[in-house]
Order: sequence, then structure tokens, then C-alpha cells
Amino acid sequence: MKENTKNILAVLSAAFMSFVGILTETSLNVTFPKMMKEFNVTLDTIQWTTTGYLLAIAIIMICSSYLNERFTAKQLFVVACIGFMVGSVISAIAPNFPILLLGRLISALGAGLSTPLMFNLVTEIMPRAKWGVYMGIAGLVVAMAPTLGPAFGGIVTFYLNWRYIFVFVTIFAVIVFFAGLTVIGKYHEQSKNSFDWLSFIVLAASFITLTIGVNQISNGIANPLLWILLVVTAVLIGVFVKLSKRSSKKLLNLEVFKQKAFIYGALAYFLLQFNNIGISFVLPNYIQIVGKQSSLIGGLILLPGSIIAGLLNPYFGSLYDKKGARLPLYTGGFLMAISCLLFAIFGLNLTSMLIIVFYGIMMLGHRMAFSNTMAEALKVEKGTLRADATAVCQTSQQLAGSVGTTILASIMSIWQKRANIPYTLATAEGSRAAFWFTLLISLIILFSYWKMFKVEKSKTVK
Repeated sequence: MKENTKNILAVLSAAFMSFVGILTETSLNVTFPKMMKEFNVTLDTIQWTTTGYLLAIAIIMICSSYLNERFTAKQLFVVACIGFMVGSVISAIAPNFPILLLGRLISALGAGLSTPLMFNLVTEIMPRAKWGVYMGIAGLVVAMAPTLGPAFGGIVTFYLNWRYIFVFVTIFAVIVFFAGLTVIGKYHEQSKNSFDWLSFIVLAASFITLTIGVNQISNGIANPLLWILLVVTAVLIGVFVKLSKRSSKKLLNLEVFKQKAFIYGALAYFLLQFNNIGISFVLPNYIQIVGKQSSLIGGLILLPGSIIAGLLNPYFGSLYDKKGARLPLYTGGFLMAISCLLFAIFGLNLTSMLIIVFYGIMMLGHRMAFSNTMAEALKVEKGTLRADATAVCQTSQQLAGSVGTTILASIMSIWQKRANIPYTLATAEGSRAAFWFTLLISLIILFSYWKMFKVEKSKTVK
């Protein structure tokens, strides 16, 4: 096998492992109504199969740079595959919800290790002049996962059972595993640098307390545990900052946050994913509980918008190259705000067709702005700081998905727990409240863009 072909297959192996990890996350949103009945749990409990999974991925990604230096690409790939397969098997046979959640947390090794590995392989073994091409190819493979996930989950659940989702992805992972073993190797000498375990534990703990904290919203804003956990999160982040300033083994170089333009761009990037993952959680549950539709419909309603936006993704990238950042970012942010407003206005009476149209508008806005927001945010960072800035963005998008799902599920649960109204109406009202919240988030995104461009302009003038 030619070396170039072998390297391409190595990148694709990591990409497909990342693909299958993301596929399971997006496919499960469709299955929640059936899981809730089977395990006799509420929506704000069952959402932890997504929230916990994304949270675990975010925590793993914190140390991706260290892992790349400490272990070979093959070692990381093997652990990613085995972890994902073991977790998926546990999830498939889970007799109760805690075991299901355990399986999902173990499975997080798959996406948590393979996604950074995919990008590292491109920069390490592919020619510098072709990085863009191979990043695009690998990114396209991964980008198809959230597009196909809901439809895949809906079809499997409708015709078979939600457990078969894990059966099929395990079979796919086995194929990827054996294919990758033959092409992924060792590409650099491993260094046994010490790891800043204390900073890592503190930062990971802050992610956990934040996610558990916002989950308490379902018990009311006056719930003291909510505020205690948020205060603990703030304290932990403060401790992490102090540790990072003193430590010679920096888990993350905080110099990246000296650039205000990066802060505003990273915030927008985080909130874009917050809305994207959060709304893709709400809609399949809405159409099944309120609309009385099957899991098949719950999955398929998200497919048209995802496919159209996905096909236009290369054009949105070229739009950024040719016209600059303002056009795609402001237009994308505006389209997302419009879609959230429409969801909120029609929140009590959403039909399948309305969801398809409104979600299509949202996905066009998201895809137009998402990658371009990261590109614009990273532009202001120089040298080695760009790698740290990239790590911030990649970790934050996983955390955004976790927090977004948790908050919107908690908002819905507030209404669902009311005893004086029918469950379907409560779900509709809770969903509408969630949509109003995403509109607020969209307005913050637009404000963040304005501030970012203002900072960039002021530096240009100077």
C-alpha cells in the first residue's frame, strides 16, 4: 500500500470513528419518549444520556494535547474504538437507566479521543499544502453524523427497537476498528511530560458542577441547590485560573483570553452550538409527545434542513473567503434568530411541515455562521496560542451541547411537572418557553459578533 493512500485511510478511520460517536448522540434524541416509558423516568432525567455523553467528551478533550504527546496515534485509536464498543454493548443490554448512562459515559471515549486524533493526523501526516482539502474531507464525514443521526434513530426505533441503534453502531465500529489497525501507526516520538492533574481535575469538576447545576432549573429558580452549584462552579474556575498562572505544566495557556475579539468569537461559537444541540433535542420530543407522531417522523423532520444546509456548507466557507466574516456571521445569526422567533410564536401548534421549514432556516443560519465564527475567532491568535484557542473552541462546543440540552430539558420539565394541565399541553408550553430562551441566546450571538467586529476595527485603526 502506497504511503499516501495509507495516510488518507488513517485520517478517514479516525473520522469514521468520530462519525459513529456523534451519530449515536444525535440519534438518541428521537428515542427519548420510548425510553422514558420503558425506564419510568422523566425528560430531565433521560436527557442525561446525551448531556452526560457530551460532558464526558468535553472532559476528555481537555487533555487531548497531552494525550497526543504521550501516546501513539494507534494507541489512542484502539482505546477510542474499544471504549466506544464496550459502552455501546452495555447500553444495548442495559436493564435500567443507570446502566444505560454508564454505557454512554464509557462510549464517550470514542468521540472524545477520535475527533482530536483526526485533526492531529491531518496536520502530522498530510502535506501542508493539502491540509485544507483533507480537513474538508474529514470534516464532511463527521458533519454527516448530526445530519443522519435523527433519521437513523427514528427508523431503527420505529421498525425495531432503540436498543438496535447500539447494535448497529457497534458493528460499524468493529469494521472501522479493524480497518484502522492496518493503517494507523506511530508518527512521532512520545514524550513523558508531566500532566497537570490538579488543574485538570478542577476544570473537569467545574464542568460537572455547572451541568448538574443548570439541571436543577427544572426544580425552580428558587431551588438553593441550583445557586450553590453555580457558585461552586465559579469558585472552581477561579481556582483553575490561579493554578494555571502558577503552574509550569500549563493545561491551557490562558494568554488566549487576552484577545477580546477571541473571547466574543468563542462566546458566539459556544452559543451557536448551544442552540443547535438544544433545539435538535426539543423538536423530536415535541413532535412525538405533542404532535402524536411516530419516532420515524420524529427523526425525519430534521433531515431536509440538515441535508440542504450540509450541502451548502462549502459555499458558506467560500463566502467567508471572498466576502469576509461580516456577511456570513451576521446573516447566519439573523437566520437563527428568525427561526427561534418562529418556533416561539407557533410553539403551541407546530406541525411537521412548520418544523421542517423553521428548522431548515435555523440550520442554514447555523452552518453559515458556525465554522466561520471559529475561523474568525482564531484569526486574532498567533503562533502556538492558536492551538490552545482551537482546544478552547472544540471543548466549549461539546460543553455547549451538554449545557444546552440540560437547560432546555429543564425548562420543558418545569411545565411538565405541573399537575393541573394535560401532559401534551404542558410539553407544548414548556417547548415554547425553551424556544423563547433560544431567541434570547440568538440575540446574544448577534451582540457578540458586533462586539468582536468592533474590537477588530479598533485594532485596525490603531
